[in-house]
Amino acid sequence: MDVSLFAALIGGIIVLGVVGDFLFAKSKIPTPVILMLAGILLGPATNIFTSDIFFEIAPYFGTFALILILFEGGLDLEFDVVIRQFSSALFLGFLSFILGVTGITAVCLIPFQMTMQDALLYGFIFGGTSPAVILPVLSRLTIPKKLKTLLTLEAVISEVLTVISVIIYLNILREPQHFDVSSIIQHIALSIGISFVLALFSGILWSRFMGYFSKQNLAYMLTLGFVLLLYTLTSFLGGEPAITVLAFGILLGNGRHLATKTQSLMARLNSTINVTDFELDDVVKKINAELTFLVRTFFFVFIGLLFDFTLFTTDMMLMAAAIVAVFFITRFMTVTLVTPLSPSLRSAHTSSTLGLVPRGLATAVMAFLVLESRVVQSEQLLPVVFGIILASNLLMSVFVYYYQSRHSDDAEKEASA
Repeated sequence: MDVSLFAALIGGIIVLGVVGDFLFAKSKIPTPVILMLAGILLGPATNIFTSDIFFEIAPYFGTFALILILFEGGLDLEFDVVIRQFSSALFLGFLSFILGVTGITAVCLIPFQMTMQDALLYGFIFGGTSPAVILPVLSRLTIPKKLKTLLTLEAVISEVLTVISVIIYLNILREPQHFDVSSIIQHIALSIGISFVLALFSGILWSRFMGYFSKQNLAYMLTLGFVLLLYTLTSFLGGEPAITVLAFGILLGNGRHLATKTQSLMARLNSTINVTDFELDDVVKKINAELTFLVRTFFFVFIGLLFDFTLFTTDMMLMAAAIVAVFFITRFMTVTLVTPLSPSLRSAHTSSTLGLVPRGLATAVMAFLVLESRVVQSEQLLPVVFGIILASNLLMSVFVYYYQSRHSDDAEKEASA
């Protein structure tokens, strides 16, 4: 490809991302769908780019995009609201995942007559939603801050459960004699514990450091490097990196608030702290928002580029449609069951939460992991994954459009509450 044409494509994608954000405010069509359709147009529809060259870099680019999106999401959350919403989000995330896995497994077993081993693996792969897709939509959705925090935490919890369950299940299939219920529970508890400890220690340390350094040149680059190293360290120690990055972002974004809360405690210990030493500079936040926008824009185009419609058959499309239907049925059941326990959900319109079922690149990465493990030999897995990603994102857009169009006035009042 000519260098000038390549530069034009890159520039065009960036402009499309900006225009997409503007169109979301006007037309209510979520930006991810516009960008994914652009990726499909550039890839499988016209073959300007072929999907083969992107498969190898998919896990790396997807991970980098997820890190930035989670970090930005954490910076935008208020600590007090997170604490109040955490128990509801935990219940919502676990229940959504369990009902989703159960429903998907049942569909794969009964109508499509898969083996229990394969059906359960499909359930784990598709059981969790994608925060990389949901968080950018939530940031522009006109809903109350408390509900936005609840749904952000739920999306992260859901993806964490997907990753952990797929990895544990693959290990069980390889060495079933080394796993039982107690060891699985211990593994999950240890993983989450490591994540929170690393996030707490790093958040306190880095918020104090950034209070001095955030107004200097290259402060953001240093922070970005630290976040990437923190992600790697968490993975190396057996923690869940998504939890660590989100929690680190929350602590860093609320450094001044938390320092203010602890001033009285420090005074009783005959120590003083300057709360401004814990405040992240707005310039750093702005640079992070700009870089996240850039990576997020290419991330959604990238998903579109990965599609290969030559793999699709009628049976695979029917399976994808059935699994997506399970998403909405189990989502409705979950929201209905949790609503009486959550004031944020009780005050929300059903359409603002029912459509948040999209699957993203994390689902595709888990599918690649399963295929590489050779535990399951399934030629239909990849096209089903891509069909589900496309369908769930398109249907999410329908619900978001409906909610923003029908309830925009009420939503503005709720969001300001």
